[in-house]
Amino acid sequence: MPAGVTSVAQLAVADLVKFLAGLPQLSRPFIDNWFRQNPETTQKADHSPVTIADQQTETALRDVIATVFPDDAIQGEEFGTAGRHDSARFCWVIDPIDGTKAFISGKPIFGTLVGVTDHGVPCAGMIDMPILKETYIGHVMGQNQPFCRMNGTMVRPSNCLDLPSARIATTSPLALSALGLAGFNQLAALAAVTNYGGDCHNYALLAAGHIDLVMEDSLAPHDIMAVVAVMQAAGATVTDTAGQPIAYGQSTSILAAATPALHRAALTVLASLAI
Repeated sequence: MPAGVTSVAQLAVADLVKFLAGLPQLSRPFIDNWFRQNPETTQKADHSPVTIADQQTETALRDVIATVFPDDAIQGEEFGTAGRHDSARFCWVIDPIDGTKAFISGKPIFGTLVGVTDHGVPCAGMIDMPILKETYIGHVMGQNQPFCRMNGTMVRPSNCLDLPSARIATTSPLALSALGLAGFNQLAALAAVTNYGGDCHNYALLAAGHIDLVMEDSLAPHDIMAVVAVMQAAGATVTDTAGQPIAYGQSTSILAAATPALHRAALTVLASLAI
């Protein structure tokens, strides 16, 4: 980083993108060390699983971010909030392994998420799929032209305009609320292809034009901030399931679509059920 930088506020977009793109060099060795090694798994208060890989990966990411950007806040899935969260303009939001259930089952579709928020609004993010060796980086900061890259190559969403042509996805019916499941089932009944599973990779694939619509609810900030920034940077239309903008501490759902027209169509379906 340039000398004297203590916050994202002082950083050029190009330098932030380089920093995000370098984080997998830090996180992947911890994940590789434990993948398919059957690490001991414990249950958190919300009954979700956690492993030493989650904890070591988040600790490493938090340490380097806190060292480089001491004026920014940090919020992580495993170790909560650090820094001046109420007063800091920028917050780094970390999910060390999004898809821990897949990770402990030996499935390769899980990722590491690092998002950056500006006054609670997602502005930059990384989705790293360590086993697939795919890293998606996007930013929507200030007056700079947004962009999203996968392993350095620009990606864009598809041109899908309507539900009968759409490939849609959600991670699991069990992860949706009762209303959310009813809404997704309505979307699925109208869509061309319905996918289950995938966790954060669904959002990356939407950004890259391979999935057209993703809906999820019952989410925490660490599930949301990075993936929203990546998809918006690619050009996707992203809100919560009520059509409201995504904001830290306020949003618990995502409705992401490749095009505004597809998003409007999906939102109309959900609104009819008061999702």
